[in-house]
Amino acid sequence: MKHKIELKGVFDINIATVKGAPGHYRIGEGVLREIEVLLSEINVKRIHIVCGKKAWHAVQPYLPVTLKEIAGTNFTFVEGHCTLETVERISEQLTANSIDAVIGIGGGTALDIAKASAVHAGIKSILIPSIASTCSAWTPLSVFYDHHGVFTHYTEFPLANTLVLIEPSVIATAPVQYLKAGIGDTLAKFYEAEALIASFYKEEELPVWLKVSYFSSVICRDVLLKDGKAALQSASEGIVSDELIRVIEAIILTGGMVGGFGGKAGRIAGAHSIHNGLTEANEVKHLLHGELVAYGILIQLALEGKDSELLKLLNYYDDFGLPLSLEQLTIDPDNQELLERIVKKALRPEESIHLMNQKVTEEDLYDAIKKVDKFSVSEVL
Repeated sequence: MKHKIELKGVFDINIATVKGAPGHYRIGEGVLREIEVLLSEINVKRIHIVCGKKAWHAVQPYLPVTLKEIAGTNFTFVEGHCTLETVERISEQLTANSIDAVIGIGGGTALDIAKASAVHAGIKSILIPSIASTCSAWTPLSVFYDHHGVFTHYTEFPLANTLVLIEPSVIATAPVQYLKAGIGDTLAKFYEAEALIASFYKEEELPVWLKVSYFSSVICRDVLLKDGKAALQSASEGIVSDELIRVIEAIILTGGMVGGFGGKAGRIAGAHSIHNGLTEANEVKHLLHGELVAYGILIQLALEGKDSELLKLLNYYDDFGLPLSLEQLTIDPDNQELLERIVKKALRPEESIHLMNQKVTEEDLYDAIKKVDKFSVSEVL
């Protein structure tokens, strides 16, 4: 029996579209030394490297010394945010120089710019994450902001990324805040997928592709809650441990599989809308995407009335060092004008919070924020 899932007027799902994995994925000590062989296997001769300056210094010691020579002047250090203007500028360079593939090195911003530029130029993408703060290396999707760092939209690409390479030692020596953010962003995979499935498939058995997506989200939650604290400890000491590798793969691999197999039913719901609302506040500019999403999970659970799960997560957040309240976001809970702007942005008509199986009003969202603030003060052990 064929089902047509109508998602509250935003989009329809008639046919499953699975982009479950990159063309090739490798993780392990010394994997970056193999990059020239791997490029040859996919017939890549001319490359353009897109990366952040800090990421380049972190990753370069693990790369073949000849890679920079192969790139020559086809090299872009990126700063700021992933914007349409940046992608347009780089993609024009790729086309003009007959580039076969972009090698993106860095965190979510650099990888999103590299992916989008490669797609725009119609060429391959090789992604090397220097941190594990999102599933950006895995997911054929880029998140766009304006020049002030305010979220504008995200674009999902028609093809999966070509090649993903992870050297765990690079991530082990990166600032721990990025791993914390990755844990927060990836925990949302489970809670948002659960909310979307409850909305789209009320009494129906899930199709197989969505079962794979949901099972991946469960792996994300279970691995992160079990190994997150030990992984953070390993990263704080610059050590590659089994727990750290499992957490890296939960963030990048299974985190990417949730949306890769689930599509719109495995993407974003309330937590990411709260993140988008919070980008209105200058007070949170020092925090990372995943830290804001982590707080958004708490608000989503409060909206859903899942108080026992909310209380459980508060104690994990306390261990992980993730934000529990407006105060820990450095937002004044009495700044009514700012809270109004945050709430209104989080509830824009196009926001994914409206895909949940409930109508969320401004009053509902205010109440959820107050509940989380109250619980974070009184219930954390």
